[in-house]
Amino acid sequence: MLIRILVWRCALTYNARVNMNRYLRNVYVRYLFALLSVGLAFAGTLFVWHLVRPPVAPLFLAAIVITSWFAGRGPAVVATLLSGFLIDYFFISPIYQLSGSFDDVSRVLVFTIEGVTLGFLVVSRRRISDEVRESREQLRALSTHLQSVIEQERTRIAREIHDELGRELTSLKFDVSWLRDRAIKSNDETDREKLTIMLRDIDAAIGSVRRIATELRPPVLDALGLTAAIEWQAKDFENRTGIRCQLNRMEEDVPIDADAATTLFRIFQESLTNVARHAAASEVRVALERNDGRVSLKIEDNGKGIRPGAIQR
Repeated sequence: MLIRILVWRCALTYNARVNMNRYLRNVYVRYLFALLSVGLAFAGTLFVWHLVRPPVAPLFLAAIVITSWFAGRGPAVVATLLSGFLIDYFFISPIYQLSGSFDDVSRVLVFTIEGVTLGFLVVSRRRISDEVRESREQLRALSTHLQSVIEQERTRIAREIHDELGRELTSLKFDVSWLRDRAIKSNDETDREKLTIMLRDIDAAIGSVRRIATELRPPVLDALGLTAAIEWQAKDFENRTGIRCQLNRMEEDVPIDADAATTLFRIFQESLTNVARHAAASEVRVALERNDGRVSLKIEDNGKGIRPGAIQR
């Protein structure tokens, strides 16, 4: 099994699209964009027309589609009307004049209907695409917020368990130790044995409290950082399961914020859990390194892997 986690923010395409959309919010720029698109379609069609006499509509329809996508419905209608006029005036006989015949009017009308319909469909598709993208961004933000809330609650619960319950158990241990000493002095073997058993149970409870608090939020992650937390978790995993953990190329100072470090650590924990439950492995190799602004966490094991079809489930 191979799990590679790359934490890398590279959104040049998305940012360029956002910047263009922001720029095209200006009404004049949107209509200028429509004129420019039709002008380019006209220039391209006119250039090819003198060579091979191709169909004249495709480039103009492409201009309408582009205008609809980037500038909206109004500029798309303008692009459609302007395209119909240019087609009728420059490419339909008799050229360089508007005859007003039924054939010319019907051709322009059909093209206009096609262009308006196409523009409407493109604008609707763009609106749906924007809504889907916005909803995905909202879901991503909600997921991030929920994860942050969960980690904060884990930290609070871990602190309360460690401080409150740990203090109460420690105090109880002192009281039972005092009673056991009294029983020893009075030579009461029955009470001494019972109190000794109680002390062992209290020590086990204190160990469980520390383990639960550490699993909820390991203090080493906040105190020493991601690398130390991964090393601690790997050693603990090796002691609990007997599966050897080999740490390779572990960066000591990883430039990553607290939320990203927590996310990587939780992914690492879940990966080790999957190895213990499903992989039937005897060794796990871990690497944490930086490459060209990226932070890469790689977890490999020598287990049986997973079938491609099972990944979808």
